[in-house]
Amino acid sequence: MHPAMTGINSLYGDGKVAVVQSVGYPNPNYSHFRATDIWLTGDDYNQYLKTDGWEVSRSGISEFSGRYPSTSMPDPLAIQIGSSVSTGLQGPVISMGMAITNPSSFYNLVNNTTDPAPNTPAGHELTYIRLVAEQTNLYASSVKTAAGKAANKSTLYPASGNTLSDQLKIVARLVAGGLKTRIYSVNIGGFDTHSAQVDASDTSLGTQATLLQRLSVAIQAFMDDIKYSVWKTASWE
Repeated sequence: MHPAMTGINSLYGDGKVAVVQSVGYPNPNYSHFRATDIWLTGDDYNQYLKTDGWEVSRSGISEFSGRYPSTSMPDPLAIQIGSSVSTGLQGPVISMGMAITNPSSFYNLVNNTTDPAPNTPAGHELTYIRLVAEQTNLYASSVKTAAGKAANKSTLYPASGNTLSDQLKIVARLVAGGLKTRIYSVNIGGFDTHSAQVDASDTSLGTQATLLQRLSVAIQAFMDDIKYSVWKTASWE
């Protein structure tokens, strides 16, 4: 373990983290973009066929034949914290998830608030567009209901400066609130560090150490938070 990952190391010691070696795909071409395509679709290295994501089949919802939400599944099948639903969450017929642009937009949805717009004609149009966007989100009601039933209970989340932690706080709250969403997608960037990866005087320090520390803190806080969750359906494991 990298010395900056004390939280992950603690989870490993508790048997809650496993190391999976040799993760990759055959004959890599070293392209970030192509590797992302393979990762999100589950295609082989020499295939360019699928437009839907691997998460669809892995989550047991590949037999999609209707539209959601439905009476049997009123909640989003997947949630991505980001500006759009990625390829990984696309189904053969329709997107299988919803996107929450950022933590701010989530709390605006839950609290029925919007970011302030300027008191100008353009600002008035922006307010209207935001209202229409919220009204057309078919899952807004179920997400708001779940968020209203729970609160984050872990004290390990950092106060600021950790975007992954902010995203995982949302996930933990929705899980605790009983949302039946099967897949959550969060992200942390910045690992394309090149020569700035480590401090020249101490290789345990530098950009990579900072990123791994943020990753470790966020996951440890999330794991601490969900242990307080009350699982409301028999499908959760």
